[in-house]
Amino acid sequence: MTTLYIDMMSQPSRACVIFCRVNNLNVEEKVVNIAKGSNRSDEYRQMNPLGKLPCLQESNFILPESASILRYIATTKGTPDHWYPRDPQQCARVNSALDWYHGNVRLHAAGLSWHRVIGKNMKQPVSEGRAKAHMTGLQTTLQTLEQYWLAHSPFLAGSDISVADLLYCCELDQLCLLDGAEQGPTMTELFKPFPKTQKWMIRVAESTDPHWTTVSSFLHKVAQRGKERKLKATQAKL
Repeated sequence: MTTLYIDMMSQPSRACVIFCRVNNLNVEEKVVNIAKGSNRSDEYRQMNPLGKLPCLQESNFILPESASILRYIATTKGTPDHWYPRDPQQCARVNSALDWYHGNVRLHAAGLSWHRVIGKNMKQPVSEGRAKAHMTGLQTTLQTLEQYWLAHSPFLAGSDISVADLLYCCELDQLCLLDGAEQGPTMTELFKPFPKTQKWMIRVAESTDPHWTTVSSFLHKVAQRGKERKLKATQAKL
């Protein structure tokens, strides 16, 4: 039995869950609540000393890190080739996108949402200076998406969706939380200068529905509550 430890507020967790559900894989999902600190519990840390999510378990085999999990599942579960191609050059293109993800898309999107929204909600230390730095980095990242990764193809690695598209889009979708931030642009405002990226995100969601909508529903409920709180706070100042 393959078990996937996840939290639906974790961007890479959602990518792994969507991938497994789209491909109708027999994978058990176990929720580990990050907000409650369950990922830091002795029980979980005994299984995964890194204390991060997602994490895959098959008997005594433990595999952390979302990109590695997606590659492993794609190569061992017989999923359609476009997700993680067998052709060396096409596979290298997907790997290239996966490698670029961590130091660019995840670094800045997760950093911005943390310092503007998530960290504040969890009453953790945040820095507006770091938020602004991540904003600058994210704008550069989105520009690179437009001008390089999506310049000549509908998906990151070519004509069809891959595991890299799922990771990127789940990460960027988390920015819907900015709609409830006390300052800074909303997600719509942030993406307005990047039409290719907007269309690509819609394309990825449509290619993986209804699972995309189902898996992302909790995130968007949280984002909606944030927007409502922001609206009430604005009205109270009038």
